[in-house]
Amino acid sequence: MTWGKWLAGVLISVPAMVLAQANIENGTLRIGVRADGSLMPEDISPLTGITYLANGADGLTPGCYCEAWGIADAVTSTSGFTGASVGINGITSESFTSTATTATAVANAFGTFRVTHAFAPSTTNNIYEVKVTIENISSAPVEALYGRAMDWDVFPTQFNEYTTIQRGSSTALVFSSDNGFHTADPLEDDPGILFVNQDVDDSGPTDHGAHFRFNFGTIAPGAKVEFTIGYGVAGNQADALAALATFGAEAYSLGKPSENPPGTPNTDGTPNTFIFAFKGIGGVQLIGVDATDDAAPALTRPATGTITAVNVLANDTVDGVAATPGSVTLTAVGTWPAGITVSPDGNVLVGPTAAAGAYTLSYQICSTVQATQCDTANVTLQVDAPVVVVPKAVPVGHPLVLAGLGLLLLGVARRKLV
Repeated sequence: MTWGKWLAGVLISVPAMVLAQANIENGTLRIGVRADGSLMPEDISPLTGITYLANGADGLTPGCYCEAWGIADAVTSTSGFTGASVGINGITSESFTSTATTATAVANAFGTFRVTHAFAPSTTNNIYEVKVTIENISSAPVEALYGRAMDWDVFPTQFNEYTTIQRGSSTALVFSSDNGFHTADPLEDDPGILFVNQDVDDSGPTDHGAHFRFNFGTIAPGAKVEFTIGYGVAGNQADALAALATFGAEAYSLGKPSENPPGTPNTDGTPNTFIFAFKGIGGVQLIGVDATDDAAPALTRPATGTITAVNVLANDTVDGVAATPGSVTLTAVGTWPAGITVSPDGNVLVGPTAAAGAYTLSYQICSTVQATQCDTANVTLQVDAPVVVVPKAVPVGHPLVLAGLGLLLLGVARRKLV
C-alpha cells in the first residue's frame, strides 16, 4: 500500500465504537472478524485479516486495513457500508458471538436489512466460509445489492502482487474490479485500478485487490436471500485451486506474490496464495471435475468389430467447461465385462464377445492439471443378442413343394429325350 493511498484511507475513515470482535482459526488459517462482519479488528492482537499459520503471513494487514462490505436498496437508492479503513455508514451492530473457531455478526442496515455473517470452518482447511443472510426487515419490497472489497497485500511482495479474478456464470454478479480500496457501497462508482468486469489471470504486478458486487433481486418483506463467501490461503496456486474446487467456488479472486525470491518472477504462488470466493450465487462451479451419469440407448451386439454405445465425456465438465481427452484422464472403475470397454476419449465400445444383458458400469475422470481432482459416475446400457433368422420348413404337400417337384421331373424327362 502506498503512503498516498494509506493517507486517503485514513482521511475517509470514521471512528467507531468497537462492540465486539474475535480472531478465529482452524489450524491452517486465522481470520479476524469485527462486530459488523468485516475483517481486521484493530483492538485485539495479533492484527488479523487472513493469516496463513504455516508462515505467519497475512494477505491483508501489511498496508491499509482495506476490507469492507456494503449493501443497498435499489428501489429507494439507499445504501450503507462498513470496514476498518472506510468507516461505518448506515450500518449498526445488533449482536456478535464467537468461539475459538466460529463467529457470527448480525448487523442492521439503515432499518431496511438485517445482514448476518456466520464464519465457520469449511470442508477444506484452506478456506473459512461465511454464510451471509440478507433479510428484508422493512414493510415494503426491496431490491438487494451487496458489495465486498479487499486489497491484496501478499508476502513477500506486499503492494506489488498478482491479482486473478474469475467472474463465472452467475447473473447475480453485476460488477467486478481489482479496486480493493473501494468502500463496497453498491451505489458508489468504481473505475477499477487496471480493469473492471473482466476475467483476468495474474494481472499486475501492482497494488490492487478485488471488488465484487451482486444484485439479488426483489426481496419481499420478511423474506431472505443467502449465499456464501470463502476466505482462505494455501501454500501455492495449485493448492489454492484445489481448495476452491472443494469449496465449490462460483466466482473468485486470488492474490499471490509477483516474486519469490525477490528478483525472480514467481508464477506458482509460493509461499502463499490467498483466496476470496463466492458460492450460492446462482452460477456453476468454476473449479473441479464433475462426472455425470449416462444412459445409453439399447443396442444389438455386433457380429464383428465394435460399436459405440455412448460417449461418457459428453456431459462431464472440468473447471466449469466441457471435459475433453486433453483435460481429463479416464479410467474404468472395477472390472468391466468381456467385450465392453471405454476408450480414453470417452467412447463406451461394445464388441461381438459381449454377453447380452443390462449393465451398470462405473468410470472415473481426473483433471490433467489437478490430478487429485477426480469424480466418478455410472453408465447404464442394454446389450441385445443379434436375432438369428432360421429358414422355416415347407410342408410336403405345400404348392411350392409340388411346383418344385414338377420342375424337377420335367428336367429329368427332357434329359431322357435328348
